[in-house]
Amino acid sequence: MAIKKLVELDGEYGGWLEIDSVKLKRVATVFRDWLLTVDLSKDSFGFLEKDLPIVESALDGTMKLPFKGNIPHNWESREGLLPKDYCKIRAPFYNTIRGALYEPPEVIIKNGKYYAWTEFEDASSE
Repeated sequence: MAIKKLVELDGEYGGWLEIDSVKLKRVATVFRDWLLTVDLSKDSFGFLEKDLPIVESALDGTMKLPFKGNIPHNWESREGLLPKDYCKIRAPFYNTIRGALYEPPEVIIKNGKYYAWTEFEDASSE
C-alpha cells in the first residue's frame, strides 16, 4: 500500500528532498544481504569496501539524505563491467538515497519552492 505525499523538490540537484524511509530500509536491507554474500577474497570491485559502508550508514540513520556523495562503480557500470545481479540490486538503493525522480513530476510552486505529489511506501503494510 502507498501513501500519497506532497514532497519538496531539490531545485539545485533535482530529485526529492524527502526520502521514503520505508522503501529505503527495504532496498538497503536487500542490498546489504547481497553484499554480505560477497567473498572478500574474490571482491575485485571492492563492493564490501565501497558499497557496504554506504548501505550501513543508510540503515543506521547516520547518512544525510538525500545523499549527495559519489556513487561507487559508476564508470564500471557505464562500461558494463559489473555483475548483472549487482547492478539490479544497486540501482534501487542508490536511486532511493539520492531521491532520484523516475519521471518528471507535475510541479507545484508554493512560496517560491517546488513540490510534487509522490507515493511513499506505507510502514503499516510491512
